[in-house]
Amino acid sequence: MCGRDNDACARGKVTFVGQEISNRILTIPNLLSLVRLLLLPVFFVLLVRYENNVLSFITLVVASLTDLVDGFIARATNTVTKLGKMLDPMIDRVFILVGVIAIYMVDRIPLWILVVLIGRDASMFVLAIHQRRKYKRDLSVVFLGKLTTTLIMIGFCSLVLHWPVLPGANMVNLSFLPGWGTSSTLLGTWLLYLGVICSLITAGIYFYKGTKPSSDDGLAKALMAQKGSHVLQPSASPSQKERLRYASDSKKSGRNKGS
Repeated sequence: MCGRDNDACARGKVTFVGQEISNRILTIPNLLSLVRLLLLPVFFVLLVRYENNVLSFITLVVASLTDLVDGFIARATNTVTKLGKMLDPMIDRVFILVGVIAIYMVDRIPLWILVVLIGRDASMFVLAIHQRRKYKRDLSVVFLGKLTTTLIMIGFCSLVLHWPVLPGANMVNLSFLPGWGTSSTLLGTWLLYLGVICSLITAGIYFYKGTKPSSDDGLAKALMAQKGSHVLQPSASPSQKERLRYASDSKKSGRNKGS
């Protein structure tokens, strides 16, 4: 089934265009992901049980840094694994879930922000399952999605540290819109407002892309049939499509020479 990549398969690797995805479990990036997961209950207890803003903030920052470092190490050392590709986005979602619940429980955000962020992630989970089952592909991360996560995480850090405090906008006094009235609020509240707006726009983009067939689906099926299931299904990236076409043409050329 692996063809020319039998050696790679024997080493527990699956060859993709431009990348090797390993079946290994004990890698440094995977261990860092595990550390990030284990830090979440520590953060939750420090903030909700003891309301220790400084230690909670430090724990949150360390957990966030592991998310940056594990991806960098995986790419730099070519140790991308199937487990890591599955764990990393899952832990990110759990990270935001635990963070927003904890911050709500210490009364630093209104209920509707909690509901929107949890509802958005739940809908993305359903969409990912639908797309995998119907189109045999995963959601492609867009830049606005990365910006959304960054805004939310920086907002969390401000809300957890309880600093800096900004004056109110003095526009409308509503209890569920802190910062818009005369009362002061944290910088993190405004960042979460932006994060919520970006998250809803991003969800719309994902639903638009995820509920219709891609022009690459036919190409992916053809190449999968020619080269085997170890070829990565292409995304919408033009460069990836060109590499996949080149791989297909190379294989056809090899067959013609052999005949």
